[in-house]
Amino acid sequence: MKRMKKFLALFTVAVMVMSLAGCGSNGKETKKEDASGDGKVTLSFWSWLPTNDQSDALIEGFEKENPDIKIDYTRTEQDDFFEKLQVAMASGTGPDLYGMTTGSMMEQYAKFSVDMKETADEYWDGWSDKINENAVEQCTTEDGTMAGMPLLVAGMTTLMYNKTLMDECGIDKVPTTYAELKDAAAKAKEHGYVCVAAGAADDWVNSDWFVQASNEFENGAVYEAEKGERKWTDQCFVDTMTAWQKLFTDGVFEDGALGVATYPDARDQYFFARKAVFFMTGSWHLGPTSPSNSELEGTAIQSSKDVIGMEPFPSVSDSNEILGTSGVDVMISMNKDCKEKEAAMKFIEYLANGEGQQYWVNYLQGSPVSDEISYTGDVDGELQQQSIDNVNKYVADAAGNRKLANSELEKAIQVAMQNVAAGGDPAKELAAVQSVADAQE
Repeated sequence: MKRMKKFLALFTVAVMVMSLAGCGSNGKETKKEDASGDGKVTLSFWSWLPTNDQSDALIEGFEKENPDIKIDYTRTEQDDFFEKLQVAMASGTGPDLYGMTTGSMMEQYAKFSVDMKETADEYWDGWSDKINENAVEQCTTEDGTMAGMPLLVAGMTTLMYNKTLMDECGIDKVPTTYAELKDAAAKAKEHGYVCVAAGAADDWVNSDWFVQASNEFENGAVYEAEKGERKWTDQCFVDTMTAWQKLFTDGVFEDGALGVATYPDARDQYFFARKAVFFMTGSWHLGPTSPSNSELEGTAIQSSKDVIGMEPFPSVSDSNEILGTSGVDVMISMNKDCKEKEAAMKFIEYLANGEGQQYWVNYLQGSPVSDEISYTGDVDGELQQQSIDNVNKYVADAAGNRKLANSELEKAIQVAMQNVAAGGDPAKELAAVQSVADAQE
């Protein structure tokens, strides 16, 4: 009876999710409708990237190169994407191609994906000589399956900043230490602004921050703890959680940050609306350092002609050392049930090593995974070249991967961070994380 109830519940959710996907009624999904003529191969593709601003140009470019292939693209905000994908895959109605992250999500969904190495070897000659070896390694599961093709590399954590508002508030420089960040928060508040717009409702951005910041307290300890070689209750992790809590209690983040999503809320309702001086994000968001970037169209920042830049997030440790993390920001996986693998691989090659990759790199969506492609776009922002150089160096010098592979530990850390942000005791919450780790032994 319990199994039947579980099946009925899953079936009901699947019907609801597929109905929403079809009508796009939740406002978070956009679908590139298939108006193709007869005789074309149609590939369904689900992801959170490309964004709405990017999808038309990317997909139209591919379809122009490959007039016999049609891409039926459905975009869903990342928070909702994996819930939708889980239901579709469980019910056998998943897309031909889908976006994926590295780490725990990759391990979970690899069973639905082709081995990308085997498939690429069959349909794309010489691919392994063109795609960054480290990025490929991050897309490979513990059992050796390459779960997808990397598309972009990104680093965590960064601050997008409004230099115009900084000047108005008397903030002389982008903070590099916590003391400077706290001072900036006081000055921003005095002038009626939020200091850092943060989407702390998003578990992914919280755990990314934790992994990155913990390296500043003890470089590499977080990866040792994931392997069971350290305790999550060690002082370096208590210090990291305490630093996280201070971002809330010291007024660095906006009031109610636990209820704010990174995209679009923290970005649009705070930073782009000129209500926040800084925005916590990752290196993939370098685009708005250009005043002509399409994300800025119609925003208060564009109207005010504000100057935008990006720098690494300030150090939160007493050492004041700034250490980043980096990794594959998005990969593309192919469903084992895909009937048109050769056509699908043409689209993957286009995104990873063709004009699609060049478009993304020039859009400053992330660093290239192709060894044959580099930034060739215009530099039209006052701080754009400086931002590109400083952030790319931060990513290149990263201490380690921004994602943990163990999904249970990652989830436990995310729960602990939510509780700590709400006033919970850091040591007690980390003891709960350690309990999860102990149960896995």
